[in-house]
Amino acid sequence: MEEKKDVFKIYNIIADWFAANRPQALTEKAYLDKLIQLAGKDAEILDLGCGTGKPMMHYLMSQGLKVTGVDASHRILEIAKQNLPSAVLIQADMRTLCLKRKFNAIIAWHSFFHLPATDQPVMFQIFKDHLHDKGILIFTSGTEYGEAWGINGGENLFHASLNYDQYRTLLEENNFQIIEYKENDPQCGDATVWIAQLHL
Repeated sequence: MEEKKDVFKIYNIIADWFAANRPQALTEKAYLDKLIQLAGKDAEILDLGCGTGKPMMHYLMSQGLKVTGVDASHRILEIAKQNLPSAVLIQADMRTLCLKRKFNAIIAWHSFFHLPATDQPVMFQIFKDHLHDKGILIFTSGTEYGEAWGINGGENLFHASLNYDQYRTLLEENNFQIIEYKENDPQCGDATVWIAQLHL
C-alpha cells in the first residue's frame, strides 16, 4: 500500500494544512538545548524529515548552528524555503540517503516513525554513515512494535514503531550508546525520545 510505503506523498497533499496546523510552540526546546550542549555551538546538524523548517530547524539556526534539512516531500520543502530562505534544503528519501559527508548530530523528529517497521533497521547504518565519531542522534519513536494511523488534513497518515529492545539492539549493533530515553514525555507532547552517541 503506497500510503504506508511512501508517507511523504501524503505530505505533498497536506503540505499547506500541515504548515498551518503544526504546533509552533517549541515544546522540543529542552531536547534541542541538550543537543546543542552535547554537539557544541559550532555543530553541523542534519535534520531528517525537516518539514517546513519551523519551529525546530529555525530555532537551531537562530542559535548559530549550521543545519541541513532533508525531506522527501517537495511541497513541504517549498514551504521550508519560504520560511528559511538561507537554509540548505535537500529533497531526498532518508532510506536511500547518501550525502557523502558527516555531521555532528542528526535529528529525526516525528519523521523516522513514518517508515514501515521493515524499513527502520537499515536507517541505523545510514545514521552512522552520516555522523562523525561522538556524533549525536536524536529520534522519536513509538513505545511498542506495531502500526498506527492518524487523520491529518483529512488524509490517513501512517506510523510504525519497533519496541524498546529492538531499538536498543539496533543502536548497540551500530556502535551507539544510549544517553537518554524518555517515554511519552508529558512536557513534549507525549513524545518518546531517544538520544544516543556514536562511538566508532
